[in-house]
Amino acid sequence: MENKKFFLLIFILMILPVIIFFSTKNFFQGGYILSSFYKIIFLFPLFFGIFIEKNTLKKSLFQDFNFKRFRKNFFVLLGLGIFLALIYFLAFLAFKDFISLGEITSGLKDSISLNTTNLIFIGAYIIFINSLLEEYFWRGFVFKKLFSSIKPLQAYLFSGIAFSFHHVMFYYNWFSPLFFILVTLGLVFYAMIMNFIFQKYKDLFSCWFIHIFADIAQIGIGFFIFMNV
Repeated sequence: MENKKFFLLIFILMILPVIIFFSTKNFFQGGYILSSFYKIIFLFPLFFGIFIEKNTLKKSLFQDFNFKRFRKNFFVLLGLGIFLALIYFLAFLAFKDFISLGEITSGLKDSISLNTTNLIFIGAYIIFINSLLEEYFWRGFVFKKLFSSIKPLQAYLFSGIAFSFHHVMFYYNWFSPLFFILVTLGLVFYAMIMNFIFQKYKDLFSCWFIHIFADIAQIGIGFFIFMNV
């Protein structure tokens, strides 16, 4: 696929989830499931592999998963996952006094109907399923295609910015401008680290494994917020 057409495709994939998310939020009341309908975009690589690249279903699903490489590097990945999760959680503890936890709680209740009752079930989905979908899409498709089409640094930056843009729709009104910038830059940096891991190990199991730890920290922060507001 030509570079210009691919960039246009990525731009559409960035914008469409935002449109779907706010459409379901403003016109329907379906809780977390309906508000997550935009995540159907994460399955686009499957469509792309089958109908554009003419791959088999099996290859489109599993070509970037290599369990042997994951097993070989398990302890390195385990250490890195724990390290990044600790940074995430410690950063929250360091800055929580500068953040309006009440606004975050209200925002989560309003945007995805999150509460103490369903947090554990939604948390399990986010940790194990959503993390897999994100890695399949962002590393296995967006970054991989960009890395083969443009300069490496551009691929890292563009995919990192695109990754952060997908998350902005949840927190755009939670923070002051300064913290909004810091959180967004943190997401870009995190995405670039995950890009590096994918490029180094050529394996989505590795990326998924590390992402799980980050989401465990995220859900742990969620429990902390809901228990203390």
